Amino acid sequence: MTELATARSKGQILRSRGIGAGVGTLIGGCWMAYGLLWFPAFVRVLVALLGLTIILPLLLGARRLVTASHTLPPPDAAAKAASRRVWMLFWLNFALEIVLLNIAINLLNHPSLQVYWIPAISFVVGLHFLPMAKFFGTPAYWLCGGAMIAVAIVTTVAIRYGIVMPSAAVAMEALGNALILWLTAAKGIRSIPF
Repeated sequence: MTELATARSKGQILRSRGIGAGVGTLIGGCWMAYGLLWFPAFVRVLVALLGLTIILPLLLGARRLVTASHTLPPPDAAAKAASRRVWMLFWLNFALEIVLLNIAINLLNHPSLQVYWIPAISFVVGLHFLPMAKFFGTPAYWLCGGAMIAVAIVTTVAIRYGIVMPSAAVAMEALGNALILWLTAAKGIRSIPF
């Protein structure tokens, strides 16, 4: 963990973990929904139901973290300042992610390259987790970011060399991203003792 991350109060850290787990869970649900677009209706229903059995407990666990954060002593001035710096870094990182996503989409805007949009998005999103691992002091983000980048590379290679149909490749990548985000959320929730 970085000095900045550990300078925050336990309540601030707990709240950040809860927010991160909740947002990651919901974004994982969006990845799942996108991936399921490529499957027959009966598969969509079954996987969606399975997804809900994963999403609901994760959201409840994330909410418990946020609620528990309110029971801890309030942060002192130094912890408040550290938290402001962490969140400033988060928003700068998020803005950079948006810029990189726009660049990637524009570079791949030719109809023959649009099939690479999903791997490009996954790659950039994976990249954005790497600095967050450091300034939030969340080691699981290293694995999350690395896994999303690896999945993006594998999907790109599979599409480029015709190993699988592009629609199947991006569907599997989307479902893989959902699983990565849900595992990261579960790790964040389980790493905090209640």
